[in-house]
Formats: sequence, C-alpha cells, structure tokens
Amino acid sequence: MPVEMKTIAGPGFTGTVYAEGAAVFELAAGGRPLLRLGRTRCGGFAEDGALLKKLRFHASLDSLSASIDTASVIPFGCEYLVSRELEMVAGLALWTVDVSAVARGIVSAVELEPVTFPGPWRTLEYLIYGEKEFRRVEPGETETEFYRGRELVMSVRLTAADGARVEFNAGGDLWRHRAAMHLPEAVGEYALSGSADRIVLTRKVFAFGADAVIEKRPWRFRNSFAWSLPGDTFAAPGDEAVLDFADVALPESGRRVRCGGEAESRPCLTSPAARRIFRDFVRRSAADLRIGGLAPGCCCAAAHLERPGKKELEHLDLDDCISFYLWGNRQLAKNGHHLRITPAAEGPFAGSVSAANLGEYPRLPLEEQ
Repeated sequence: MPVEMKTIAGPGFTGTVYAEGAAVFELAAGGRPLLRLGRTRCGGFAEDGALLKKLRFHASLDSLSASIDTASVIPFGCEYLVSRELEMVAGLALWTVDVSAVARGIVSAVELEPVTFPGPWRTLEYLIYGEKEFRRVEPGETETEFYRGRELVMSVRLTAADGARVEFNAGGDLWRHRAAMHLPEAVGEYALSGSADRIVLTRKVFAFGADAVIEKRPWRFRNSFAWSLPGDTFAAPGDEAVLDFADVALPESGRRVRCGGEAESRPCLTSPAARRIFRDFVRRSAADLRIGGLAPGCCCAAAHLERPGKKELEHLDLDDCISFYLWGNRQLAKNGHHLRITPAAEGPFAGSVSAANLGEYPRLPLEEQ
C-alpha cells in the first residue's frame, strides 16, 4: 500500500510531507536529499504510530509559494495532537509545529523532530545561543559528537564539495525552544553529531519530572530552513526603489534590545514599529523594491511580541524577514513587480543561505507534484 504524501515542487527542488514512516518531511534538490525531519515525541510517546487526521496541499494563485498542513493524534497517554504547517518559496521555507494534549492532560515533555542532513558534506557550521559566531568544523569519516548541552543550537549550516548548501534555523520563538532554561524543574538537551556522510541534530526541548506541577497549555515551535545549489539562476534586478533601514529614523520601540535591556541601533523586524515602516513602503510603491539595512539576529524585548509584562522574551527575526519577503512579493506581484531584501553585511547570519536567497527575486512556479 503506497504511503500517503503531499509534495511541493519548485525550481530544482521538491519538499515532501509524509503521512507515516520514520520521516515526516524531506527536502531534495539537485537530485539528492538535503534535509529530513523525523517524528516528534510527546510525554514519552513516539509519533510513529499516530493516527492521521489531515494532510492537505495549498497553492497560491500567483504560484509564488505553496504550503502543506497536516495533523495527527498520538493515541496514547493524553492523546497528543501534533499539527504542522509547511510554507515554501524557492530556496526558503517556514516550518511550524503545534503540540497539545487533547484528553484532559498536559504536555509534560516534547522532543521535536530530529533533523538529519544526508551527506556527503565538506564543512559544518553551527551557532549556539549566546555565542556571537558560528563554530566551524570539517566532518571526517568517523562518527563525532560536535555538541551536547542544555543550550539551544540556533542554526546549522552545511556545505558540500560541489557547493550545494543547506541550513536549518530556530524560529522567532527562541524562548519556547529554550523552555528548559526558563521553566523550574524542567530539563532539556540539544545534540549535534555525525560524520561527513550524515549530520544529525536532536532536540529535547523540555521534560518535567513525575512530581512537577505543570501548566496546561499548548505549545508552538517555529523553524526556518534554506538551501541553494551551484548554478541557481535569478532574475537580474532592474531599477529599484530602495528603503534602507540604516537611514530610517527608527523609534526606540523598533530597535533590537539585548537581554539585560541594552538597546541596539539595528531594527528588529518583529517589532510593530519596524513592521509598519516595511508595510507602508511596500504598499506605497509601484516599482521593483529593495530593502536593506536589516541584520537578522536575537532580541529580548517582550514588547515586540505584545507581551510587555514579561519584560524579556528571546526572539529571532529571521523568519519574520522570510515572511515579509513572501508578503511583499505577493503584494507587488499584482502589478508585475518584485521585492528583495539585502541584509547588512554583519551579524551572525551575514553570508548565510537565507540571506543570499532573500537578496534575490523569487523564482517561480511552485506547485503540487
């Protein structure tokens, strides 16, 4: 009996979501898989035997993006509901996972999908939360543990000998990915290991002891990933109207804030003030656009998430850049125009695959295979 699946196809790539099996998702490009996502574990129960409730494909009318959403129930314990949404534009994707207990229970532990990068790979780079620079290694033939610890692995980048690149990033909700660092009595662990032939990231976000008092609540986790192949071609930019955030008199409420309260000059695209400037520029324009001066990075201003009472909540505005790239191109496509975002040549994500793809006009079409 064939496995039920839905596949998004675009220029040189496919993204497939599977209803069952060890993998829930696979990204393939250039004739080989670049990234696989396994299954979650909730409260100690594996998702492998979950019952499928929904698997649907959605295409945008402009063929700029496509999405797949799915929902399954783990029929054990509290009957955990695991829902996912994948949205892809060529070279960039957003991945959202929702976990909740539907049968009078609580979510006492979450292990998000293990992320596997089938090789061979020439270089591995990874960024740990709280560190300013990526660690860089050249994987060998033997299995090696590169990192194991409670702190979040924010980003993993891999480059093959032929120049193919792929990266996987924590989403804007860093405070949820770092739940074990905030919740009393919770423990968590991230690990990155492998060899040149295969790299694996495991993510035990949190687990409570049997006697812990736990809040009954749903959980949402976001991630983004990006990829590129040597020889990828993009439309050449023409005459563009330009908004450079480096030249904008940004109010303090729109600036990035470090944990501890120190404000930076760079905008945080999660903030309402920066979002308003971005949207207004796109809506007023009737030409191809370029937006510069954004440097995706971490911010701790809880007010940017409309939760000022929390004072500090760690977030990353990289997936906001991807969402606004998609939104802006969708608005401009109505009149035959395009948008690109050229991030500043500084910060931890300078030179990343995400930054490179945001700096180009989108490639079409995306459709169901």
